[in-house]
Amino acid sequence: MNVMEIYRSVQGEGTLIGAPTTFVRFFACNLRCSWCDTKYSWSVREGGTWESISAQEIAERVHVLGAQHVVLTGGEPTLQKDLAQLARLLKDQGNHLTVETNTTIFPAEVVPLINLWSLSPKLSSAGENYLRYPIIERFLATLRPDQQQWKFVIRDDEDEQLLRSLLCMYPIFAENKLPIILQPEGDTAITDYPAALERLVERVRDPFWNNYYVRVLPQLHVIIWGRRRWV
Repeated sequence: MNVMEIYRSVQGEGTLIGAPTTFVRFFACNLRCSWCDTKYSWSVREGGTWESISAQEIAERVHVLGAQHVVLTGGEPTLQKDLAQLARLLKDQGNHLTVETNTTIFPAEVVPLINLWSLSPKLSSAGENYLRYPIIERFLATLRPDQQQWKFVIRDDEDEQLLRSLLCMYPIFAENKLPIILQPEGDTAITDYPAALERLVERVRDPFWNNYYVRVLPQLHVIIWGRRRWV
């Protein structure tokens, strides 16, 4: 498996924000989001380097770090062919597993092994035609409500309107009160993060959002450390 870094910190995003967590970051991604904050995870020119490590060795390194929450991220972790093997090893160690994915690949063998799928389909500001509706549908049809969170980066009105259209296409978001997390786009938010959060809070005052289990959450690690790695 192509591993960039394994380190312990706290979860900076989503419903488990603040929880002590070990991160396993893989190299390679199938998208090129314009505002990606980890371009080094898919570009050698951006400083990307990696080791080829077996699933067994990754599990051993994770165990030494001690955190019970483990996040498999990237890049795009579902590109790693031994992901199911790694997930089984980590579950055998008693870990709670989160996979952070851009929701463009449905790894059927891996899906039931993961405690929490952090699903982050990319809206207009990330790039054109990055939404994979058939893959979104498969996740919605397969995952339990407690096994999923949907995380969307909102930079502008176009992003929000596309998100609204997506939610209206799939009534299950409202019917099952699936967790929907809105967070500001980091490059534009970092200069005044409270103001960026306030703009999102103003968006969710609209009655449209009354039918959804929506939360505005920050990237905690960006607030604390900015763009530093290994934190």
